[in-house]
Amino acid sequence: MTTHSILSIHKIFLKSTALFIGAISLLPQFAQAEGKLNIYCSVQNTACEKISQAFAKKYHVETQFVRNSTGTTLGKIKAEKDNPQADVWYGGTLEPHLQAADLGLLEKYRSPNQKQILPQFKQLMEQRGEFSSIIYLMELGIGINTQKLEKLNIKKPQCFKDLLKPEFKNEIQYPDPRVSGTGYSFLTTLIALWGEDKAFEYLKALNKNVSQFSKSGLATNTLASGEVAIDISFMHSYIREQEKGAPVTGVLPCEGIGYTLGANSIIKNARNLENAKLFTDWVLTAEAQEIPWREANSYQLPANIHAQHHPKASDPLKLQFIDIDFLHFGSDQESKKLIERWTKMSLSEQ
Repeated sequence: MTTHSILSIHKIFLKSTALFIGAISLLPQFAQAEGKLNIYCSVQNTACEKISQAFAKKYHVETQFVRNSTGTTLGKIKAEKDNPQADVWYGGTLEPHLQAADLGLLEKYRSPNQKQILPQFKQLMEQRGEFSSIIYLMELGIGINTQKLEKLNIKKPQCFKDLLKPEFKNEIQYPDPRVSGTGYSFLTTLIALWGEDKAFEYLKALNKNVSQFSKSGLATNTLASGEVAIDISFMHSYIREQEKGAPVTGVLPCEGIGYTLGANSIIKNARNLENAKLFTDWVLTAEAQEIPWREANSYQLPANIHAQHHPKASDPLKLQFIDIDFLHFGSDQESKKLIERWTKMSLSEQ
């Protein structure tokens, strides 16, 4: 073989290699995203499954999740600080995500898709969007088992203060704020309405009618079964029970509508950081945010301005929300103080 032939073959090889490398760079994004992702998930279990499966299929990433309540998940992330077992925290109320950021438990990442979040949360994202992104909205309501109230001949409550009436003795449950983000949101709603001292006076009186503190805001099965007549949680939970045929409805309290925001965050020192970023970008899209209500009977209101919401869900543009200072209530110091006060008050009455 002549020197000229060898040089020609060499040039062809280099051109082929360049074309091959170029072709790889032009492959769809999912082809470059192969690997793993471990999720801590704080929404309904079915929604966790559907979100994980959709991401895995779209990007060819081996995806696993562990489902726990918001407070329990925060506790796990704290305990695993030096050896994180998950890459991303999907769902759960915003305040614990903010607390995790304050404690140095989250990875900095501001997704470019934050620009698709509803404009009323733009300032909040500008202030705290370095670590967490808003992915859904939930309004706080009073859940009612209509059959149970009819059986007890009790008038349907319209306000939080109605729940103090003696006829509701042992007929109420609400989530324990020590382990439930929903329970903490109930605390912050009352404080935003009346101030801290009056809110705790109300809770002290309310606890006389409480039969149990549930471990999760999603524990509405006892309401659906009639074990309790009243539950305090987010309105989407009651739509889900209605869809299953339970005699349950939700009431937006007359004092004003409290709400919370659901968030997504990347865990500090995530082992699969690039996939965690990719997941964060994706869950901010309209496509991802419609999956829970379309496929998993999970009816939170999407935070993406282009996403549709379930036809039975509230229109957030028509709701009169109370003003909640998420930065204040989301601080680790404030959260500890309020939960300790609630715990001391509740345990003293047992």
